[in-house]
Amino acid sequence: MYILAWFACLFFLLSKGEMISQGPARFFAVDLVTIIIAYLLIYFGTAGAVIFAIGQGFLIDTFSSGLLGLFTLLYLITFLTIKFGSFFFDLDSLRGQIFLIFIAVFLREILLIAFLKTFAMEIFISLTDLLSFVTSALFSGLVAPLLFFVFNQISRLLIRKEKELTYNG
Repeated sequence: MYILAWFACLFFLLSKGEMISQGPARFFAVDLVTIIIAYLLIYFGTAGAVIFAIGQGFLIDTFSSGLLGLFTLLYLITFLTIKFGSFFFDLDSLRGQIFLIFIAVFLREILLIAFLKTFAMEIFISLTDLLSFVTSALFSGLVAPLLFFVFNQISRLLIRKEKELTYNG
């Protein structure tokens, strides 16, 4: 499941780009990487989730022409937000998943803008952009429990297939 998560996010990140950056789709953009970081934190522990977060950030840094290390730092902060937030909210519960994913995605978007402004990037943020940050974070939070269910079903299927191969082979 861990390797599948890597490839799913890589495909998601490479295809997301221009499709979502403009128009109404950006209001409903799901941050799959953040959701998978939270899922991996529950089922693979801290080490698996933090390696995934740093690795995905590094991949984005590699394929983008932005500041080197920016997305690695942002996804590390995203991981830390979910990790420390899970001390106060149960990440296994529906409410905890929605809230922690919402906070992590929204904080990452706000920090992205803050870092870009800090490093003298000329960037203008409109009220529509802020609204898209909030709706995207909210939509990611609302979709997270459904994706957790799908990931659990995929994991069960993979485990069942692995057991069948072990018994037959």
